[in-house]
Amino acid sequence: MRKTLCSLAAISALACFPAHAAIDNYFAALYGSNEVGAGDPDGFGSALLAIDNVNNSVNWTILALNVAFPLTGAHIHQGNAGVNGPVIVNFSGNITGSNLIDNDLASITPGSASGFYVNLHNADFLGGAIRGQLAYVGTVSAVPEPETLAMLLAGLGLVGSVVARRRKSVA
Repeated sequence: MRKTLCSLAAISALACFPAHAAIDNYFAALYGSNEVGAGDPDGFGSALLAIDNVNNSVNWTILALNVAFPLTGAHIHQGNAGVNGPVIVNFSGNITGSNLIDNDLASITPGSASGFYVNLHNADFLGGAIRGQLAYVGTVSAVPEPETLAMLLAGLGLVGSVVARRRKSVA
């Protein structure tokens, strides 16, 4: 009985510790020469994406040089190098942003990253000015918030006090 009670208390303490996201990081080197057809011949840049694979959200930063602004589009497309594909995530022409939620992000994984590309569009190059395939960089585990750790420690303290009380009553 005592072992069962202690086990239940430990499980209850750990149950308050929520699952945390792992953030997958991706990079794309963007060049006009990567475009299918005609891209901006002197345009280049880079894209950094951090995808939260639990919430299906993305933070992104794109750098574009020698590309005419304003952009008419900035997207993640599904497609291998040399092949045009459909838009799966629309950045609405923004080169930076955070916490964009899109369920299609679930299809981008470390193993499938090369089948997706970042594409920037402008008035001069409606089909795409610069483009680059995604490359998986690494995964970072999110750090739990202080409140979560406080709850865990409080739960473990409760388990410890139950065990200490049980030992005294048995002796």
